[in-house]
Amino acid sequence: MCLAVCGGCYDSRALVEQVRSDALRNRLHEVDLGVYQTTMPRDPVTNSFVEMKLHLFGTVPQYRIPAIEKQLKSEGYRLRYETLAAIRHTKSAELAEPDLAHLRSRLTKVVNNVLTEAPIKSVGFEDFQIVYD
Repeated sequence: MCLAVCGGCYDSRALVEQVRSDALRNRLHEVDLGVYQTTMPRDPVTNSFVEMKLHLFGTVPQYRIPAIEKQLKSEGYRLRYETLAAIRHTKSAELAEPDLAHLRSRLTKVVNNVLTEAPIKSVGFEDFQIVYD
């Protein structure tokens, strides 16, 4: 058995503070991405339509929140347009998924294409409603 001992001085408080700071810095927080409501194109077979309403949030490290909020102010209109377009491309099979993985993945890509300076980790739904006619 080999045991290595390193000598030297270190500040234990500074090390603890650094670890604590890193943990707070990397903890994920939610950023509101808005409420979206749209009617999907009519189904050509059944002639019915689906209305979707969802409230999106993105999860991000705390230190990225100011940059994201700044980008949302300047690029919010573009995010809204591209998000609605992505929602309208949702297939009925995607809506049948229990965790909506394909829709979440597509919306995460859309958000990160718009918010390029401070990308989000993932998209979540605070409220999700589907109304079939």
